[in-house]
Amino acid sequence: MKRITALILALLLGLPAAASMAPQLPDMGDPSSQALSPMQEREIGRQMMMEVRRRLPLLHDPEVEDYVRDLGSRLASRSDQPSLDFEFFVIDDGAINAFAMPGGHIGVNVGLILSARRESEVAAVLAHEISHVTQRHIARSVAASERLSFRTAALLLTALIIGSQDPQAGSAAAMASMAGSVQQQLNFSRTFEREADALGIRMLGEAGFDPDGMPRFFERLLESTRYSNQPPEYLSTHPVTESRIAESAARADQVRPRKVFESPGFGLARAKLAVLKAGQPNHAIADFQAQLRDASPQAAPYARYGLALAYMANREFDKARPLLQSLVKQQGEELAYLLALARLERDSGRPAEALERFRQAQALYPESYAARYYYAEALVDAGEPAQAFHLLNRAMPSRDPAAYWLLAKAASEARLGAEPQLAMAEYHYLRGDLSSALAQLHQALEGPTATPHQAARAAARKDELQREIQQAAGG
Repeated sequence: MKRITALILALLLGLPAAASMAPQLPDMGDPSSQALSPMQEREIGRQMMMEVRRRLPLLHDPEVEDYVRDLGSRLASRSDQPSLDFEFFVIDDGAINAFAMPGGHIGVNVGLILSARRESEVAAVLAHEISHVTQRHIARSVAASERLSFRTAALLLTALIIGSQDPQAGSAAAMASMAGSVQQQLNFSRTFEREADALGIRMLGEAGFDPDGMPRFFERLLESTRYSNQPPEYLSTHPVTESRIAESAARADQVRPRKVFESPGFGLARAKLAVLKAGQPNHAIADFQAQLRDASPQAAPYARYGLALAYMANREFDKARPLLQSLVKQQGEELAYLLALARLERDSGRPAEALERFRQAQALYPESYAARYYYAEALVDAGEPAQAFHLLNRAMPSRDPAAYWLLAKAASEARLGAEPQLAMAEYHYLRGDLSSALAQLHQALEGPTATPHQAARAAARKDELQREIQQAAGG
């Protein structure tokens, strides 16, 4: 297991170890006997996710993260395995790409969200990736590789998982080395793609999205290849043909929801990402001003929101404030507008007003991670770290390193015994740095401030991590 995971990780992320590790793989016999169990899939996925957090530029924006998680959960609830523990995350990369990893970890690039024209198109890609997970395509690909060496099966597994994500780190070269092996399994891979398309379209309809989002997005990707020498990254692992588009369109015609519902979250997240990815705030201001001139009544609020964010990025707060206030008045207390107004007060040097606005947003949206995170951050800045700690600790997201970093900061400033070390241990663990995590736990145990309960938690967690290290070392 250790060698499988290490090879996949090396190829997945384009590490220099990929070339040196491949010849060391032993003769494992018939690869069909190495089909992954659900437990093995989860373990490989967990280890891969640690490497992804360490080596790929994950987007840290609580609002966009909330949106993608909500969208993914809405779809997953209509999948064949609604109880599966999925994790949806965003890569801060402008390339059009998305991928699924073992155990239900699904990543989507910023570039894919920005390239979509409707929410159903993003939903189509996520539904397709969810289907790869629920149908266990990764494990089935290993079991199907009877005529191939174990090394080749691992390479194919990597190609199915993530393909050529992060080409600058060298995984494009890893993909090139797989070309011959992938060709041998091309028909089988197409079978998986058709299956994921069919189940994804059904998922779209049942979740209330437009099933035409899938063929429409595929068609635009294929069209883009006719005018570019560099096709979208997504096509390297999900080849699109005219026949596949026609087949998905025919399926979409048979799956029609009673009513299509596309949330405002897509337009709001897309506007925020456009500002974040703009080279200069002035460019974003000009873009949104142009959009407003031609915007439909449905699209105008998103353009105004984007323009307000662009003004804020350019520190033109007096221009941003009336835009956001009018949006709240006309569109209602949408969380994105409330949080933008709170950030405006904070950034313009009005911390008391910002804190009150963050408090109101969190009270109105108590289940929102973004509202909770920003309010906790404001509480720390306002000299109320103990309140921030308890706010975060009540509903801690289990897999967000940034949240644990903020938790540790709040605990440290509130002088809560060994809580800072316990939180930092989880921060390092999620980022794949087990040695630093163990060092933090050691500090918690050896330091003079730990309560008996904190010491017991630190000891139990230290034992867990040491067992994990020993299991990995034992393969």
